[in-house]
Amino acid sequence: MLTESSIEDIIADHKKKLWFDVTDPSVEDLEKLAMAIKVPRNSLIGKLSSNYSHVDSYPVYTKVFAWYLNTKGSGKDITSDMAPVIAFTNGHSVVSISRSWTGLSDRIAQNYGSTRYSFLSDTARVIYLTLDHVLESYEYFVDSFENQAEKLEDQNPPWPQSAYMDAFVVRREASSLLRQLRHLKRLAEALTDNHTELGISELEKRVFDGLYERATGAVETTEVTHDTMQDLIGLHMDTLSHDLNKTMRLIAALTVIIGVPSLFNTLLGVNITGPRTGVFPLAEITISILTMIVLGIFFYMRGWLSLS
Repeated sequence: MLTESSIEDIIADHKKKLWFDVTDPSVEDLEKLAMAIKVPRNSLIGKLSSNYSHVDSYPVYTKVFAWYLNTKGSGKDITSDMAPVIAFTNGHSVVSISRSWTGLSDRIAQNYGSTRYSFLSDTARVIYLTLDHVLESYEYFVDSFENQAEKLEDQNPPWPQSAYMDAFVVRREASSLLRQLRHLKRLAEALTDNHTELGISELEKRVFDGLYERATGAVETTEVTHDTMQDLIGLHMDTLSHDLNKTMRLIAALTVIIGVPSLFNTLLGVNITGPRTGVFPLAEITISILTMIVLGIFFYMRGWLSLS
């Protein structure tokens, strides 16, 4: 059973079953922590801004790094509102690091003693609860974007202007989520790799395989959402282009038809001086009307006089 303890206890004997959790650490706190558990300084200081989830192995501890997405945030996009979640373990003791709003320490404290995880070793339990908590934040957005895509998919063209903005936002956010999910998927896969020093048994690997399957499912769902948004945007843009083409054809047809009298008036009167009398004006009007009728029938048969 892991015992909540201070970093001094872990320094004294890092092979005891001890758990140290730190929330919202300062740079000075991270430097002291790196020295205490004998990991490189840049494994904490430099990697807090890392752009992907991963596993790193050091002589004493193995580090699991992942991004937690704030499901209650108000950032302009999901990548602007996420926080690092880090766990160090050597198969005996565990050090976890997170931000206050991730709720990681509360999640571990509430579920650590559950009989549901009794078959997991102490360290495997903490790592599993950490990644399960992180993955849930991703699945929240996977479901959210999928629901938004379904609503947009149900709207027939033409879209209102707001729908285009919604579709572009969903596509952009799904693309960002997809990048993070793919790294998380590789992280889940790496946890069962024999090259990591987590001390996970074969039975426990099956549980971590469940995380990998969930991450894989989230990736596939997000890919479908992203592709759906791409196709929908293309469809509605094509609809706009098609409607614009029909409008331009109608304007062109009407311009040609209306321009017939002016054309004949110019052509038939170019070499005539003085007033035109007798049958000449009547012939001009007749020819103009007949030509307009013929052009009207021609454009009507071609479908240029309709916007439907």
